[in-house]
Amino acid sequence: MRIMKKQTFLQGALILVIANALVKVIGAGFKIPLTYTLEADGMGIYSTAYEIYKWLFVVATAGFPIAISKMVSESVAIKNANETRRIFRVAMSMLLIIGFIGMCVLLVWAKPFANAFGNARAYWAVMALAPSLFFVSIMCAFRGYFQGQQDMVPTATSEVIEALGKLVLGFGLVILLMPYGIPVAAAGAVLGVSIGTAFGAIVLFIIYKNRKRNGVFKFNEFMENQKPARSYAVISKQLFSIAIPITIGASVFSLTSLIDGLMVMRQLKTIPGVVETMSSTLYGYFSGYVVTLFGFPPTVIVALSISAVPALATALILKKYNTVQKTVDATMRIASLIAFPAAVGLSVLSGPILQLVFHIDRVKQPSNKNYETVRQLEQVLHLDIIHTVSWLMHIMGIAVIFVSLVLVTNAILQSAGKSIIPVINMGIGGVLKVIINFFLVGTPAINIIGAPIGTNVCYFVILVLNLFAIRKHVKVKLRIWQTFWRPSLAAIVMGITLYISYYSLVFPVTHNNNISTIIAIGVGATVYFIMMLMIGGIKREDVLMFPKGDIMEKYLDKLHLLR
Repeated sequence: MRIMKKQTFLQGALILVIANALVKVIGAGFKIPLTYTLEADGMGIYSTAYEIYKWLFVVATAGFPIAISKMVSESVAIKNANETRRIFRVAMSMLLIIGFIGMCVLLVWAKPFANAFGNARAYWAVMALAPSLFFVSIMCAFRGYFQGQQDMVPTATSEVIEALGKLVLGFGLVILLMPYGIPVAAAGAVLGVSIGTAFGAIVLFIIYKNRKRNGVFKFNEFMENQKPARSYAVISKQLFSIAIPITIGASVFSLTSLIDGLMVMRQLKTIPGVVETMSSTLYGYFSGYVVTLFGFPPTVIVALSISAVPALATALILKKYNTVQKTVDATMRIASLIAFPAAVGLSVLSGPILQLVFHIDRVKQPSNKNYETVRQLEQVLHLDIIHTVSWLMHIMGIAVIFVSLVLVTNAILQSAGKSIIPVINMGIGGVLKVIINFFLVGTPAINIIGAPIGTNVCYFVILVLNLFAIRKHVKVKLRIWQTFWRPSLAAIVMGITLYISYYSLVFPVTHNNNISTIIAIGVGATVYFIMMLMIGGIKREDVLMFPKGDIMEKYLDKLHLLR
């Protein structure tokens, strides 16, 4: 019988980081051309449907992968094969029911949801997303089961397949349906998302059947030591007790995000002279351009959170507190290592990056479908749209640090069985976000700029509250100064390098934004990496988790750059 080789916490995280990076690249290959095809108004419709979907998606599935992962990892740790299987059967049954109900709710209430959002033309797009709730629920059961055994390959594979399905079919449907109008074409784009989730669910099912047939699940290692499993009712109760607080926290925040989007649209329309097409266009630039770029680094950090939950849960149930401390340290350190330079890079080069990725100058060209709407926006709000979108990215970029660290601190608290604490903290942050947006977005002089300000305040407050909770309840030392000072110092130096290299050295010579931005990013990334090595910000275990890490380790040891 072949036994699956165990992945370490960092190896599992690396697998998911690579997969998430691929998914983001594929997603960019879908969304960037989509912005050119649908323009800002169409992206406003697309984003409206997606915000509604995200809330229902979180309500249906947010807590279960974490709950399944935690319970499976604990049952594997105490070598209870029967209970490992039973947890999966119970979870799959629950999620099939939840996914089906969620799909029906979205289908039946598509029109009221779109109307409530102030964008009635998103009706077909909302309906097109409904089937994805069912398939995502199936994927959640499989992913939680595999992650609980610290096997991240199936999750990574399904994510990539899902993204490829969305890219090929989603964009294909947009092209096919464009003659029928922007709302129908936007619906085609989100229908591609639903089909992609179906492909992801099918891939996970095939992997599961193959692993089961070949006997590579971890619990086969202790098949001879069978233990009685708890009843279906007891397992169901525990699944809900873990999943519901996580779901409430995530749904509260997703609902806040939904209300945030709704409020931005409606508050913009309260400004004299702003009509629906204008508010949809301005919101489309924010959600379609800025939020798309902003979402890349946190998505990579999600990999750390997913990998940390089963690793921490296993260490805690076996009372290996030294392993708990090391895992927390590694999670916070790697999250900071990624988040700080990403935040500074997006903020310092906000305009050049937007131009590189989206050709933001197109919004003011007469060939742009929204040209007249943009002119009206600039006249009514007394702003320059390109400068405004750049400022949105400049402010939103800083929030990458807070969002990324909130993700990993939530995972730490959830692993320790303190799921209700992130719920409370996210609720507090969400309320602050809504209040700030209510007052700032409706102010003509601030308008859409209020949205990223609210995001920064919201996530900063959640992070501070989470850090206090970890110090109190998880009983680990949070080496905040040691964790943050190295990446923050290196990121500041990188930011100065980015600014000088782009604005003072490269662009004045090339007069080409794309070349200048790529060169500046390359120089900045190199400076950041060298700085981190020089000040001891990259540890030996970080290097060893990469492919051929042992070779890199020997080379860096010769240069005395590893500690």
